[in-house]
Amino acid sequence: MTLSVETIEQLESILFSEEVTEEALDYFGLHGLICSVVVGPIKINNDRIIEIIFGNEKSHLKSEDEQFLNRVIDDISSSIKEQLLDESDIYLPYTAEHEIEQSGHYDACLESWCVGFMEGFFDNEETWFAKGEDVAAELLLPIMALSGLFESDEFEDIRENEKLMTQFEEVMPDQLVDIFLFYHSE
Repeated sequence: MTLSVETIEQLESILFSEEVTEEALDYFGLHGLICSVVVGPIKINNDRIIEIIFGNEKSHLKSEDEQFLNRVIDDISSSIKEQLLDESDIYLPYTAEHEIEQSGHYDACLESWCVGFMEGFFDNEETWFAKGEDVAAELLLPIMALSGLFESDEFEDIRENEKLMTQFEEVMPDQLVDIFLFYHSE
């Protein structure tokens, strides 16, 4: 399920309002964060998701904006869960940006989605690694590399390998299913 253009515009008016810091997640980052909550090892409630969106500062939110955000979070979460149950690819909103001809727009949207996903990981890093650190790290590697958040020499080498980075982008829907299965199957 994709959000309507009107819903995305209303969402972005909240996410990009003057009261919000520049570190707040955008629509793509929000989707990535919610995806990490759905496929990952621990459920985070909507209040915590909203805190993460705004860098732990949500005091500026009006009640109606918070209610709207809760509805959007629930809608995106339900859609991802439904896609997992239907065994279909998870809709990743940055893929629609491939058709936009602006140079770098797709890459920025992809990176934003990955940053949002990683924010969900950072919020409960110990829990993500509790079941098996090596497997978790391997499953998260594509998202970690595409997020641009890690500056080690190893990640720099990975990011310079265009073929590998393209493969990471292409496997993302399957990778999310693998992450989900790792944490949610017996």
